[in-house]
Amino acid sequence: MSRKNPPSALKGSAAKPSGFGGSFSAGSASGATAENRCLGNNGKFVDKGARSGGRLAAYAAKRTAANLLFRHDEKWSRRVSACGYVAHSPQVELQKRDHGGGQVSGSFCGLVSCKSVWACPVCSARISGVRRDEMNALLAWSRGKGHAVVMLTLTARHNSKTALGPFLSDLKEAARRLRQSRGWRDLAVVGSVTATEVTHGRNGWHPHLHLLMILDGSSADALAAVEGVRAEWLRSLGKMGRDGNGAAFQVQSASAAGDYIAKFGAADEIALGSAKQGRKGSLSPWQLLADAASGDKRACALWVEFAVAFKGKSQLQWSRGLKAKAEIDDLSDDEAADVAPVSLRVWAGKSDAWRAARLRRCSLVDAAESGSDLDAAEFGQTDAERWRDDLAASDVIEGESGSAVALPPAVRVHRSRLLSVDAARSEFQAAGLSAGRPSRRKMLVHGT
Repeated sequence: MSRKNPPSALKGSAAKPSGFGGSFSAGSASGATAENRCLGNNGKFVDKGARSGGRLAAYAAKRTAANLLFRHDEKWSRRVSACGYVAHSPQVELQKRDHGGGQVSGSFCGLVSCKSVWACPVCSARISGVRRDEMNALLAWSRGKGHAVVMLTLTARHNSKTALGPFLSDLKEAARRLRQSRGWRDLAVVGSVTATEVTHGRNGWHPHLHLLMILDGSSADALAAVEGVRAEWLRSLGKMGRDGNGAAFQVQSASAAGDYIAKFGAADEIALGSAKQGRKGSLSPWQLLADAASGDKRACALWVEFAVAFKGKSQLQWSRGLKAKAEIDDLSDDEAADVAPVSLRVWAGKSDAWRAARLRRCSLVDAAESGSDLDAAEFGQTDAERWRDDLAASDVIEGESGSAVALPPAVRVHRSRLLSVDAARSEFQAAGLSAGRPSRRKMLVHGT
C-alpha cells in the first residue's frame, strides 16, 4: 500500500470570495452569561502587536508539528493539520471577548479542534489558559480558607542516553508511590495538583513534576513538613531503579507557586520570543519544534520522541476531591479545548464562505480584536503574505504602545531560509528562467 502525501496546505480558493463580507452579519451576545474569573497578578495579556505575530507563528508551528508526526501516525498528523482550518459545522462564527481594561481577544467557532495539548501550539494555548484559570481559582480558594501553599518539584538523575518514554513512566510511578507512603499520609495535605513538564539539554531529557500542594498550617510549618518526605521520594525512585541528588527534590514557598502559575502554559506566549525558556541552555518542546522547522534533523527526532511519550497524558493531575472542595468545574483537556467564553458574535457565515476566507484567518481575528475593517482583512493579504512581509521587515514588531517587541522565534529561524528562496527566485528570473512559486510546505503556514 503506497503512503499518501503528508498533509500539505489544504487547498482552497485564494481568489477574493464573492460576497463573503456581505454574508456575515453582526450579532448580539451569544451564549449564556458567566462570571469572568479574575486572574489578578497570575495572568497576563500579550501586547496586541506581539499577539498578532504570535498567532501567525503558532499556526506555522502547528503545521510543522503535523508534518513531523506524519511518518509516525498519519491519522494524528492529519488531525493536527486540520485543527483550526476545517469547518465541522454548517456555519463558522468569528467571536470576540472583552476582558476589560481594553483587552479584547478573538477566535473562530465551528472549526475542527485536535485538542492536543502537547502536539498543537494552538490548542495548547487554549487549554493552558483554562488550566491557568483553574489554578488561580485554587490559589484564591486556598487563601480564603487560610491554607498554606507549597511548590514541590520532583525529578531524578538522567543523562544524554536516557530515553524519555521509560523515564517519564518511572517518574510518574515513583510519584504515585510517594503519595502512598507513610510520610506523605502524615502530612496535613488538603489536596495537590501535579503538572508534568520536560526540557532537553546537555544531559538529555529532563522531565520533572511540579506539585502545587495545599496544606493546613502556617507556611513555615508546611515547608518544613514537606521537606521531611525527601527520603521517601529517594526511596520511591530507588524502587524504580532510579536515583537522585539534592536537585531531585525541591520545596518552594507560595510565592514560587504564584510565579509558576503566571507562566503556566507558556506555549501561548510564543509571541514573546519563545515558549518556556529552559535554563542553562536547555530547550522546551516548542523551542525544539522551532529548531526542527529550521531543518535541524536532531531536533525533529527529539520533538517526535517528546510528542509520542506525552501523547494521551493529562496536562494537570488533580488529587481526588480537590476540585469539588474548591468548587472548580472538572474539565478534561478535550473539554477545556472547547470552552467557549462569553463573546460577541462579529461574523457568521456558511462553511463554503469560510473555505475562501480561511487563508486570512489570522488577519480576520486581528481585525476583530482591533476593530479594524473586516472586509479589508477579508480581501487583503493572506496570512502567508503577512508572514513573509514580517520576515523581510525587521527582527522586531511594534507593540500597541509603540514599544519594540521581539518577533516570535519561528519567524527568526525561518528568516534566512525564506529570504534565500526569494533570492533564488530573483536569480532565476534574472537569468530568464522560470523560478515558479516557493514551496507551500516551506512557507509553513497552513492554508497558503
